[in-house]
Amino acid sequence: MNIRPYEQSDLQQVIALFGASVHSLASPFYTAEQLAAWAPPEQDVGRWRQRLAPLHTIVAEHDGVIAGFASYEANGHLDFLYTHPGFARQGVATHLYGCVELALHGVGVSRVYTEASLAARPFFEHCGFQVDTEEFVEIRGTQLLRYAMHKQICAA
Repeated sequence: MNIRPYEQSDLQQVIALFGASVHSLASPFYTAEQLAAWAPPEQDVGRWRQRLAPLHTIVAEHDGVIAGFASYEANGHLDFLYTHPGFARQGVATHLYGCVELALHGVGVSRVYTEASLAARPFFEHCGFQVDTEEFVEIRGTQLLRYAMHKQICAA
């Protein structure tokens, strides 16, 4: 597994991975309507480009296939962490998160925070995150439950 910086040529694979991950790995936790709102079949490529542009994004690649990706901000916000269903439970997300934490720690960030889905909450708790609050977010007119979570990674 190779962890490397995201490149523009990865965009289609990242979009497809996001959709597959949501519809497969999160499906036991959300309704079909919620999943369709979260990851509609037709994704706006331009919107994805805009969304990823200000973020630091890394990908996990295996034999030319993107197995997962993580995107974060320099202030410690972990925006995306998704694994392709074909690589689930193989350490991809753990490895990606470890790289993110190491990078943030290296620039003096003391706290990582994220908004975790019902599916992702156990993963983040396993990584040492704490739930700050339960919240509902509206996506395309549909309410989804998620958790604001954080982890202290070094003394403030």
